[in-house]
Formats: sequence, C-alpha cells, structure tokens
Amino acid sequence: MHLRQEFWRMAWLISAVLVVALPHFQYVAPWVAVLVIAIAVWRLAAAERGWPMPRTALRVTAVFLGYSGIMWSYHRVSGVEAGSALLLVMLAFKLMETRSRRDRALVAIICFVLMFATFLREQTIWSPAYLLVGITLSVCALMQVGRFQTRMPVMVAGKTTLKLVVQALPLMAMLFVLFPRVPGPFWAMPVDSGTAQTGLGDSVSPGDITELGRSDAIAFRVRFDGTVPEPAERYWRGPVFGYFNGRSWSGRIPGPGPEDTSVLRKDGSSYSYEITMEPHGRRWLLALETPLSWDQKDASYGPDWQLISRKPVGERFAYRARSVVNGTIPGNDSQRYLQAMRHLPANVNPRTRMLARQLRGSSRDDVTYLRSVLNMFREQEFYYTLTPPRLDDSPVDEFLFETREGFCEHYASAFATLARAAGIPSRVVTGYLGAERNPVGDYWVVRQSDAHAWTEVWIDGDWRRYDPTAAVSPARIEGGLDFAIPDAGRSPVTLLRRSALFGQLALNMDAVNAAWDRWVLSFGPDTQMALLARLGISKPSMRDLMIATLISCGLFLAALSWMLTRRQPEHVDAVLRLYRLYCRRLARSFRVPLHSEGPTDYASAAVAARPDLGSDIHSITNLYLQLRYEITGKTDDPRLLAELRRRIRAFRP
Repeated sequence: MHLRQEFWRMAWLISAVLVVALPHFQYVAPWVAVLVIAIAVWRLAAAERGWPMPRTALRVTAVFLGYSGIMWSYHRVSGVEAGSALLLVMLAFKLMETRSRRDRALVAIICFVLMFATFLREQTIWSPAYLLVGITLSVCALMQVGRFQTRMPVMVAGKTTLKLVVQALPLMAMLFVLFPRVPGPFWAMPVDSGTAQTGLGDSVSPGDITELGRSDAIAFRVRFDGTVPEPAERYWRGPVFGYFNGRSWSGRIPGPGPEDTSVLRKDGSSYSYEITMEPHGRRWLLALETPLSWDQKDASYGPDWQLISRKPVGERFAYRARSVVNGTIPGNDSQRYLQAMRHLPANVNPRTRMLARQLRGSSRDDVTYLRSVLNMFREQEFYYTLTPPRLDDSPVDEFLFETREGFCEHYASAFATLARAAGIPSRVVTGYLGAERNPVGDYWVVRQSDAHAWTEVWIDGDWRRYDPTAAVSPARIEGGLDFAIPDAGRSPVTLLRRSALFGQLALNMDAVNAAWDRWVLSFGPDTQMALLARLGISKPSMRDLMIATLISCGLFLAALSWMLTRRQPEHVDAVLRLYRLYCRRLARSFRVPLHSEGPTDYASAAVAARPDLGSDIHSITNLYLQLRYEITGKTDDPRLLAELRRRIRAFRP
C-alpha cells in the first residue's frame, strides 16, 4: 500500500516536471532533454518497485558531470539558454534524492521557477495558456506530495486548484495595474549578441536583403495619427552605408550626430506615428524618412542622419516620432567625408567605370547623368527578382553586363557605384519600404520581406534620395513586394497569407498579438499612466501607487479571508435530509437521538417507549438503512427513495 501511494505521488510530480520542462527542450542541448526524461522515467520506476535512492557519492559525481556538460555545451552558466539548461539538469538530479515530503515539495516549487523561466524566451499570446496548465499541474502535484493521508482524487485536486487560481486572478490584476512599473517590459531580456538575429545588418552585400525578402517575420508595427503616407512615401530609414570595398557596403562607427534639426527641410509631408519595434540586437532605430522629433529618451541622431539608440535593441518597445517626407537630407558634411563618398577600390568593376565615363560624356551635369543611369535600368532588360544569380569578385560588373537580375541591394549598389565612378558622392541606405494595413487593429505591419535598399546622392549641397528599384519595378514602390515579385522564391507562409481565408485569419491573429504586446508585454510607465488616466487617476506618484497597491490588495485579501472563514452550509443528501425530518417529528413524542445512538438503537428505544408507533418506526428505519448503508445494494433505487419520502411525510405522531 505504501509503495502504491508513493508511486502515485511521484507520478503527479514527474508529470509536472515534464510539462514545465517541455517548452525548454527545443532550445537546450539534446543531451539535456534526454537526461531529464531518463531520470524522470527511472524515478517513477523506483517509486513503483521500491528501489533505494543513489548514494551521496554518486549524486555528487552526477552534479559535477552535469555542470561540466553545461560548460562544455555553452561555455558559461549564465544567460537564458545556459541558465535554463542548468536549471533543467539540477531539477533532474533533485529527483534522485526525493526521499521525504520536503524533497518532493521542493521539486514542485522548482517547477514554478522553471515554468516562469519560459517567459524570458517565449512571450506570445499562447503563453498564458501554458502558464495556466503548468500552474494547475504544479499546484496539484504540490498538494498530492505534501499529504500524509492517501492521495486526493483527481477531480477534487483539479477543483481545488482551479478555485485557488480563480481566487488569485483579482490579486494578479490589481498588482499588474497598480504596482509601480519600471521602464521596459517586465519579462524583457537582452538579446544575446552571440545569436543570429533576423533583420538588417551592419553591412550589405548582394544577396543579404534578398534573404530577408523571403522572411514573413514582423520587423515593427506602426500606428499613424491621422493622415497615412502614400505608398511611395513609406521609406523607413535605417542603417546608412558609405564605405565600399568593391563588393559590400558598410557604415562608419556610430558616433555623435547633428543635434540641430532646424536645418531639415520641412516643406514636405509631415506625419506623426507610433512604432513598436521588434528586438534585433543592434543600435539602429527605424523612423519614417526623415524624423524631426521622437520621445525615445536614449535615442539621438547618429552620423548620416540615422536614428541611433545608446544600447542595442534587445527588447520590444514602442516610441512616438514625427517625420517629414521630401526625399532630402541636409548636407553639412566635410570635404573629407565627401571625398570618401567618392572612393572606389582600384582594379574592381572596371567595366562599370568605363560605362560611367561613356554616360558622363553625354551628360551636361550630375542630375542629367543620374537620369541617364535610371533610364538605362528602365529601358534595358533588367529584372527584379528574389532569386538572383550568385555574383563573384566584381559583382557590379557581373550584374550590369551579364546577369542583369537582382534585388533592391543589387540596383542600389550598382547605382551608387556608377555615381562614384562619375565623381558624385553617394551612399547606400537600408531600411524598409511599405507597410500592410491591419484593419482589425487599425495599425500597419512592416515585415522583414519589406526590407529595402536605396541610394543617396550629393546634389547641390544636399543628399537626395534616388531609388533605382523604382525604375526597374515601379510596382515594388507603389504596391509592395507581393505585387512586384511572382510566387517563385516566396515562403509558403507568404503565399498562404495571400489567400482570402488565411489572410484574414492571419490579420486577426496579428491584431490579438499586437494587443497582447501593447497592453501586457510593453506595459511600462507610460502605458500605466495612460490607463490610470482613463480610470480617472491623473499622474500619481510612485508613493501614491504603492499606497494604492497595498490598500487594494489588503482589502481584497480581507474580503477573501472573510468569505473563506464563513461557516459553509453543510451538504446533506436527500436520504439524510429525510431521516433528520423523521427524527424531528419523532422527538415531539419521544426524544432526539443520542450522539452514541445509531438508527437501529434509536428505533428500538422509540418502539419501547411508543409501541403504538412500532410499525411506522420499523418500516422507516429499514428503508433508511437500505438506502444509506447498502444493505440491499439499492442505494440509488428511486422507488425506495420515493417510498421513504411518502412514509416520512405521513408520519406525524
């Protein structure tokens, strides 16, 4: 019997361990998952067969080997991946010494830590569902392993756990809304710089943005205040690259940029908006070209008028900005910098240099020359594609004179190279072009497939935007990538998103995820103040919030304690209720049953005192005993219950 109880306790505990460990298995080294499952299976078998726990020496050796394995696999024990793996390994080894109730309870408590550790990596809308399942199973396991008596029935354990969770929900909501928030999402973790990130990089080569064109991942979301820019105005300015080695473009080291925005031309269209950035692990921020103001405190202009953060973007966050769109960036650069923007490496792309000399000879000025380059892209057989051929040592020459197939970075690089070959300063700008409206949430989505590259050229003392992609594929500018590129090379998810049914479903799901991100994951000080203002609480201090939190939680806990300590009405089944009615009626001419008297003894005493009631007393008592104590095996016979009810109603001594 003892082994049976031990087996069921460990079955509950190991079920909780495996459920909360499962989300981590896809991120940790395979041997960690195998180790956890193997030890869990062994511990369950040991509980069933009564095997002894391993000796201390063996457990210490296992801990040393496990720690060494973590160091060998991750070269550290800190960080989300290494820390999760270490927690899994130590939890598995803890199962090897679960001899007492305290040991088992400790394993159940570690399950809570492991479960919440998942939120450091996974914060999607499905996370609360996992949280509810994990909490329910862990609480059930904690109740089962901590009992001295036999195990609790499954339905009773589930009902008790559900009741505890429901009681905790109001307290959770009050703490979420009222507790003073710190800047940044509570569950945010810095992006591991050693992990590859999706998005624009610190340089651009032929094929880099092409790979992003196949990605359906979201780069950021935008909410416009009022007027929405036209498709041809949705240039989201990102990293600017001015140094060219013949194949790839890279930027200068970020440093102090211009602080005076008064030099920006404000004669273009102006737009105000809010951007919710996805983490990408680098310092650049996105803004509609060109930002005039923003509310991100640690952001400023870097060189080349790109918006730069003081630290890498390692968490999802939102910021507001206002931009003017006119395709012009002020030119206050030094002659040394402008000369660097004319530089081309020697002995690379010679045919491109020769073409530039030919076009330059027939052009009267810089603008006419650049227009002739755009006409070449527009009129000759150049193709815009997501599957361009691979280019070798002289990529611009090969692209212009051989393959003539490329994505936006191929055309931007070729255009900038031709401009420099003609002595015109130029640089490549990367970012995003376009946005897809989500009518469900009334916001716009910019995906990694919207990544784009264009060129800025020095004309008449200003940097002017030139986008050669517009000459080759105007549909890319006006309608986006879906209108410009055929299905070849696109991801299956992208193709499904084009269908009416799947597309609408995807928009609905993204709207739910956006609301989750905005009101839960990104619930910081600004969002908290905005929500409290809607509730009629304007600009409370941290002291006010702490007092409100303590008072609200105290009142709730007092009310909950009063409800739980009240005397609950006793649950009485129909048979017992009828028998008590019979005893009350018999007490009018005899007495109430004694505490030590059973139904048979009470009936005998009553018949001795009132022989005239003997027939009724015996018949009622016999019916009650049959229904209550399984004398005839007919405890659920409705005919016996109806007969008992009829006789007691007629019994009035």
